[in-house]
Amino acid sequence: MFDNINIVLVNTSHPGNIGSTARAMGVMGFQNLSLVNPSDYPSEVATALAVGCTSILDEAKVFAKYTDAIEKNSVNIGFSARKRKESIPVMMINECTDYILSNTDLSFNVIFGNEKSGLSNQELLLCNYIVSIPTGDIYSSLNLSSAVQIFTYELFKNWLMNSSRKPNHKKIIDLASTGDKMHFYASLTELLESTNFINKKNHKSITKKLHILFNKAELENHELSILNGILTSIRKKINT
Repeated sequence: MFDNINIVLVNTSHPGNIGSTARAMGVMGFQNLSLVNPSDYPSEVATALAVGCTSILDEAKVFAKYTDAIEKNSVNIGFSARKRKESIPVMMINECTDYILSNTDLSFNVIFGNEKSGLSNQELLLCNYIVSIPTGDIYSSLNLSSAVQIFTYELFKNWLMNSSRKPNHKKIIDLASTGDKMHFYASLTELLESTNFINKKNHKSITKKLHILFNKAELENHELSILNGILTSIRKKINT
């Protein structure tokens, strides 16, 4: 039912949260789990807390690098409790679920960070959208597996209702994968460094803004091919 959705846990410090996440996913029909550099996994604690959903742990993919975990899918949605300065588009959770259900042909990474620090700014730069779950003023940080449970429940609930309502988001057919976009960013950065548009002084700020700019564009494969062709033509001109 939700085969196009990959739940990604980044730098999880407690194995119990991995097991509880597996249960939160399983009861709502989700199966795909990726773990980036977990502190303690595999773990008997994770298995115990999965409670009947251990098949998700058995099939979970473990990665040493964040970029490897997300490269195959097209849209990256990061959950974050903290306000960020970067101008990455922000969605409410109902907007997030509507967007996913409006684009069932796309593949999604839904990404959750470390229990204490969440997703880093660098990790969020590869996200197309940020989702923040509203909470009370006194305690604003949800437990990791609780955040996953809220997301999976909301998507499952809205999926049940979807046949009786019209989605609010446009349907996107052929988005480029995260891996292909990362290759383009690297090529663009290399070219702009060769022209000194990007230098030691502005490297961090310019590359950050370029990531946000092209993520907002929601590049489809043919559009990314055009951009890569432009880079190739510029290189040829420079080298002649």
